Amino acid sequence: MEKEVIVGEKKLNDRSLLRNFYPKYVFEKVEDIPYELIAKEGIKLILMDMDNTIIDSKGKYSKDIKKWIKYMKSKNIKLYIVSNSFSEKVVKRIAKELGLRYFYKASKPSTKAFKKVSMEFPEINKSEILMIGDQLFTDIWGGNRFNIKTILVKRINKKEIFISRLKRPIEKVILSHYYKKEENLSKCKV
Repeated sequence: MEKEVIVGEKKLNDRSLLRNFYPKYVFEKVEDIPYELIAKEGIKLILMDMDNTIIDSKGKYSKDIKKWIKYMKSKNIKLYIVSNSFSEKVVKRIAKELGLRYFYKASKPSTKAFKKVSMEFPEINKSEILMIGDQLFTDIWGGNRFNIKTILVKRINKKEIFISRLKRPIEKVILSHYYKKEENLSKCKV
């Protein structure tokens, strides 16, 4: 039986609360996201999580991610790292190597970083911004809270910080509800 929650004057059920964590699309990895989808969605700015989204636990990224970034840039798509990492040194190094701008200590799911980055591009509307990440409770929820499109990708490797490992079982439950919804099946590539 679904539990009802009252928010303000609205009655919400458990399923509508779960929608806060639903990505618009799901892909195996960033490099699998086709430009055709980016163009169809009218995206001009892509925000990307860093850890376990574009780099592994050793701070390495693949040749394929570098090619994907180069290709997106050739299509005039702006790309930006938005990371919760407290190490500016690491974020700055990866951003420099990939030719990207960055925002570290983003505190996702807070919308603070999204607001600051979007203010750097006043010509780009929220409807033209996409967030890509590997975690529902930071990347996807943060993007959804800021009312931008979101793509969930599979984490690069299993090694993660403790807090991320704690959240993964809850994410599995949310994703099982997401995958059960017929309209989401066509959006999933994993």
